Amino acid sequence: MGHVASAFARLRALQHGITTPPGLAPVQLHLGESRLGAGGVDTALLADTDGWTRYPRLGGTPELRTAYTGWLRRRFGVRELLDRGTVAVEPTPGTKQALAVAVARAVERVRRAGGEAAVVMPNPFYPTYHAATVPAGARPVFYDPRGRGAPVEDAVATAGAPVAAVIVCDPGNPRGEILGEEFLRAATRGAAAADALLVVDECYTDLSLSRPSAGYLSLVERAAPAPGRFLVLHSLSKRSGAPGLRSGFAAGDAETVADYARYNRVCGVSTPLPVCAAAARLWDDDAHVERARRELAANWALADTILAAVPGYRRADAGFFLWLPVADDEDAARHLWRDQALSVMPGRYLAADGPDGVNPGAGHLRVALVHDKPLMREALVRLREGLTRTDLLLCEDVCA
Repeated sequence: MGHVASAFARLRALQHGITTPPGLAPVQLHLGESRLGAGGVDTALLADTDGWTRYPRLGGTPELRTAYTGWLRRRFGVRELLDRGTVAVEPTPGTKQALAVAVARAVERVRRAGGEAAVVMPNPFYPTYHAATVPAGARPVFYDPRGRGAPVEDAVATAGAPVAAVIVCDPGNPRGEILGEEFLRAATRGAAAADALLVVDECYTDLSLSRPSAGYLSLVERAAPAPGRFLVLHSLSKRSGAPGLRSGFAAGDAETVADYARYNRVCGVSTPLPVCAAAARLWDDDAHVERARRELAANWALADTILAAVPGYRRADAGFFLWLPVADDEDAARHLWRDQALSVMPGRYLAADGPDGVNPGAGHLRVALVHDKPLMREALVRLREGLTRTDLLLCEDVCA
């Protein structure tokens, strides 16, 4: 399977040459760039001129590392793992780089023994999963997080090659499903049986709409079951609506985290001192997250009301992405841009063809509920009007 253009490049190509209606301001709904809970970042800390003139401290500042572990204790009840040093932490420049490095290192480990390597991942997916796997020389093997039985274990068993890494996204992107403890236990068993690295992407863990996601480290704390090699990824991009900081962290078994740290400190990007200070403040502060969650709940309440009559509409378990069924996702995205000046993401760009040749993202739109309430209300009304005025945009049946 060769290189595939990024979802955003494909969307730009889809919209190229299409003129939006005059007088109708475009609204970007294709990107998870949250404007909710604004004001969390302490910009005074970023104004530290002296900090910007110094090289970043490898491994981050003590204050930043303490903020990571403090949040893990508060959010997931992780205590003994940290006290014993069983779990380690390391700053990352966001999630993309950490995930790509983790996958590449895991694939390299397998390929040193010769032959092909596979990476097991959800489908649909966060595009970096696929984009990191193919250049590393591995073959993607897909599973459906909503599938019956034990989807991860089944995918590992049928991979047809040594499995280098298993990727889990909880809560999911783009569909916003919360996987639950039994799924995570089964994923742990599948990865351990294959001697594969388990990568758990939890970037949306603080954006739950009802029940909170359990968090993988809470299971590890209870040894249910004891994992092999694993890495859990967190980011301020979604939790704090601060993607421009490019700041997150990895937590995992000490050996895996040390391997990532050695690579990143030599070949990667260390966190600038002012960003360390601002990030530490954000990880220490839960109030801005609560504000954002309230505003997100208000946006979903708007969607519940405005889109109630749209076939197949349903609320996600977590996150700010609406996964809306349509007859043809590319046609729908073109029409919405041309008629309503709404930029939405075709679902097929966030997935790949499965073994049956079917792309599970096709026939869906990913719509980001990330703007303030007045703009979100206007955008959702436009979305409803754009869908209901064009017959080919609507599913005749409810598409799950």
